[in-house]
Amino acid sequence: MITLTIELPETLAEQVQARGLSQKALEKTMIHLLQAYLQEFEPAPPDDRVEPKQPGVSGQAFARRMIARNRELFEELARL
Repeated sequence: MITLTIELPETLAEQVQARGLSQKALEKTMIHLLQAYLQEFEPAPPDDRVEPKQPGVSGQAFARRMIARNRELFEELARL
């Protein structure tokens, strides 16, 4: 396993701290998010553009699908 450091915007970091989310819960969420993202998008072509499998896939649409597919996980995290 590798370690990845992510810098969060201050407002998001404050929300995470205010809710008391554990590092384990955040790791689990990020792993699920990254797995879903990688399933949704094709590998980058030679010019480094990310092409969605489906035309017109936006970041917002992806996020909504992620939440819908993992509602239980997000509800559990909200309770922590």
